[in-house]
Amino acid sequence: MQEGESIRGLPTLNQPVIDQAKVLSDAEIQQLNQKILSLYQQGKAQIGVIIVPTTGQEAIFDFALRTGEKWQLGSAKRDNGLLMAIAVNDRNIQILTGYGLEGVLPDVVLSRIIRNQITPYFKQGQYAQGISAGLDEVTRIVNLDPEIAQQSAQELKERHEQAIQAQQAKDSTLTMALFILIAGVVGSFIVGKRLSASTAAVAATVAGLVNGAGFLMSLLLGVGIFFLLITSLAQLIFQAFLSGGGRGGGGGFGGSGGGYSGGGGSFGGGGASGSW
Repeated sequence: MQEGESIRGLPTLNQPVIDQAKVLSDAEIQQLNQKILSLYQQGKAQIGVIIVPTTGQEAIFDFALRTGEKWQLGSAKRDNGLLMAIAVNDRNIQILTGYGLEGVLPDVVLSRIIRNQITPYFKQGQYAQGISAGLDEVTRIVNLDPEIAQQSAQELKERHEQAIQAQQAKDSTLTMALFILIAGVVGSFIVGKRLSASTAAVAATVAGLVNGAGFLMSLLLGVGIFFLLITSLAQLIFQAFLSGGGRGGGGGFGGSGGGYSGGGGSFGGGGASGSW
């Protein structure tokens, strides 16, 4: 980027791989170009790879989308373009697909490719190997029978959604259990430990069932809360937390080749991003 620029200028597409970060050797670029051109000549997909040091103030997705709109990868009829944008110093990668590839390469599949094939190499500074591994997996998928590829992608998407729903149910159950436990501690001072513990145990069991935690897990949750309240352990923990609340201070969470041009394809925002 030139000094004073807020967004990076875009190069003209004249070969499949454009490395402005200078992390690939000429031989590596040639090998990757040949791999991409082979797939392109089969009419399966048109892939472009752009590597930059940084996208500056621009998000990697916005940079990739801007690049995709300029390069117009894929044919106008099939929209079978794929763009891989890599910002080396930012340690970010974004893959975008044209409408025609979204069925066999949906977001969840691209995310898996980034996570399993590409970024393990990037973490070791092996950029050519990571890009090559990602291209190999993309090639394998687009060479499958379309129905099989879409079915496989749909199954992966469903498993991913089920995992998210299970985690959300777990988080919701634990949150409700915490509130019930606190209410039980307060209630024990008003109606007594036994009644408060029994009521809280029933409430926790019901909360677990409602949130899909399963009968056994819900029952164990209810028994656990009953035990904490009836033995006064919850009261002791609650009182210790209140008495020590002012000493926390610093807590928190931390996050840690010429003649190659686009064919008029377009991108609709489908894709996935990752970091390493």
